[in-house]
Amino acid sequence: MKAYPDLRRRLAGRLGSADRANEALHDTYVRLHRTEITGEVQNPRSYLMAMALNIASNSARSESKHLSVAEVQTLTDIPDETPDPSRIAAARSELAAVETALQSLSARRRAMFRRFWIEHATYQELALEYNISERTVRHELLLANRHVAQATEEFSVAELQDRLSQVSSK
Repeated sequence: MKAYPDLRRRLAGRLGSADRANEALHDTYVRLHRTEITGEVQNPRSYLMAMALNIASNSARSESKHLSVAEVQTLTDIPDETPDPSRIAAARSELAAVETALQSLSARRRAMFRRFWIEHATYQELALEYNISERTVRHELLLANRHVAQATEEFSVAELQDRLSQVSSK
């Protein structure tokens, strides 16, 4: 077929790549063998060119939905933040130490501590709930925080909120 090299050259010019042109022409050939054309084609070269361009366009659109090599590399470089069994055990141990420390607090102070650190209640919400001033809430929480910090001594109370939200007590 004398027209094939000309068609491939024109297609490569339109697609910007000889490889993409060859791939589009191959796919066009395969599609033509699977398809039954009804009616007469007025301009076969134009028909083939349009068909190859449409196939190349569909292929490019399909490829754009896939991740690039650089994107895949970036995803594989993300460290696994899932805690390993030793980190889970250590966190559960620390949580048990906090629970033990909390048990020695008064029921009200323990409940306020849990509502503040675990449920993120505000000073105002706690003051209304316990019918006390916000200053008293701050004082109760300060005493509870000090007690927990002294009882555990391994980590600061500031880290406690993160650890409690990350560790399941199951």
